[in-house]
Amino acid sequence: MTLATENQAAIPVHKWRGIASSIIGVTSVIITLLLVGIVMSGTEPPRPVITVLRMLSNGMLFANLIGIALGVLGTKDRASRKLYPLLGLALNVAIPAIFVVLALVGLSMESP
Repeated sequence: MTLATENQAAIPVHKWRGIASSIIGVTSVIITLLLVGIVMSGTEPPRPVITVLRMLSNGMLFANLIGIALGVLGTKDRASRKLYPLLGLALNVAIPAIFVVLALVGLSMESP
């Protein structure tokens, strides 16, 4: 059986919410890995660079919240495929969760 033009409305397609959520998630993972690489390098960047990196980190956490909302809206859409919304949700939830875990580990360590 071939797909005729009258049956194409029943085929689920990728909608923009899921694609946007996954793009935000991938971008956030890349920027987070960049920030972790800078921190693990051991060299202290100049003060203006620290300010820019702090703003970038806060901006990506805000973008993760938007990505989570888009992912939830994408998974609720019955007429679309669920690959990109679920991928976006996984990536956008993972980054704030990692930040929370790292903050709790940092707080639990004894300062010398």
